[in-house]
Amino acid sequence: MQIRSALLATCAAAALSLTLGMGSASAIPLVNAPGTVGPISSGGSTFSNIGCIITNAGGLAFPTNCNQIDASTSGGNLNLASGFTAGFGTFDDALITYQVTSATPITSIGLTFNGTFLGLAVASVTETVYSDAARTNIVAQVEVSCSLLGCNRSEVIPLGAGYTTLYVTKDINVSAADLGLAQISSIGQSFHTTPVPEPASLALFGLGLLGLGLAGRRQAAKAA
Repeated sequence: MQIRSALLATCAAAALSLTLGMGSASAIPLVNAPGTVGPISSGGSTFSNIGCIITNAGGLAFPTNCNQIDASTSGGNLNLASGFTAGFGTFDDALITYQVTSATPITSIGLTFNGTFLGLAVASVTETVYSDAARTNIVAQVEVSCSLLGCNRSEVIPLGAGYTTLYVTKDINVSAADLGLAQISSIGQSFHTTPVPEPASLALFGLGLLGLGLAGRRQAAKAA
């Protein structure tokens, strides 16, 4: 009983702290499906059609509405903030979808979060990246999580070829057993791009290769 009371106090205080810490001048709250928000842009990246569906169970599950999740951008990256909390046999799951368009090809995506747990609980973010709007062609999938099995709070998803448009589905989950507590307050999404060479740069590169080829032929002729 004392353990449960202590966890309850910790859960309530932490959820309040996380909620009060949410938001910034540039942050926008999400809306429940079928509504979406956006576009919002930063650093050459534009995020649009940002959708949200929340499923939860239990009185200690938070958030209960998509407008309790804030989205913001900085340096071409997308950040999500809320007081994701689950305790005492509850869970909270937020499914976030969006489209990202970049001025330069995206070659990898970074995913970070600050999930924590206490007792029998897990905090996780699973992300699937698609190349098509119908979300049938998976480009990459990754998960960050924190539980008794260990904590992995940062991952980089290599995409191979560069993409100027991607479609992302992000599943944010906190789940706890009867004596457990899981929380997340921040999820970061970074996009790494490879600039396309300017025509003048390509021409100079081509001239350099041509010069190397001619020099090689002269060396061969002298040796003969």
